[in-house]
Amino acid sequence: MSSLESLEHHEHAAHAAEGGAKHAALLVAILAALLALTEVQVKHAEIRVDQDAISAADSWNQYQGKSVREAVSKDLAGLAATLDNPTDAAKAASRAKLLAAYQSDAERYERDPKDGKQAIAGRARGFEADRDATLERAHGFDNAAASFEIGIVLATASAITSARLLLVLAVLLGGAGIALAILAFLYPEWAVL
Repeated sequence: MSSLESLEHHEHAAHAAEGGAKHAALLVAILAALLALTEVQVKHAEIRVDQDAISAADSWNQYQGKSVREAVSKDLAGLAATLDNPTDAAKAASRAKLLAAYQSDAERYERDPKDGKQAIAGRARGFEADRDATLERAHGFDNAAASFEIGIVLATASAITSARLLLVLAVLLGGAGIALAILAFLYPEWAVL
């Protein structure tokens, strides 16, 4: 091989390596942008998990307060029922009215459709379900972010070493990250590894 052919061969190899480095650099930029978007989604999901956890805890605290009030009303109704019947008609009517009020309060604390224990428990369970689904979404976005991060590392290594296989692996990991991010958004239970 002549020195001119060798020089041409060397130039072609240098151009090919330079083109590969440019592709790797572009891939790093794309993966970094996708990573940033995914990390924003992770943060939003984490905030939502905290909000739903607080709302569920608040609801369960309200439920507990209603339970205490219901128990007190039932106890007072039981106490009023055990007292001697007064002979005075006015006192007997007053006692019956008080007993009915305590029993009514106990029933209202349990079954009020808007603010009874059953309604509050339903709200609390709803917040817990939302929290769990959002937590799965956060985990899915975390998995997507990890895929993008590893892809960035491999693309950077490809630019340094001119190894085509590393660039292909980086592209595949970027595609996996995109798939995981889409799954985390649409079907969070599928994006959790």
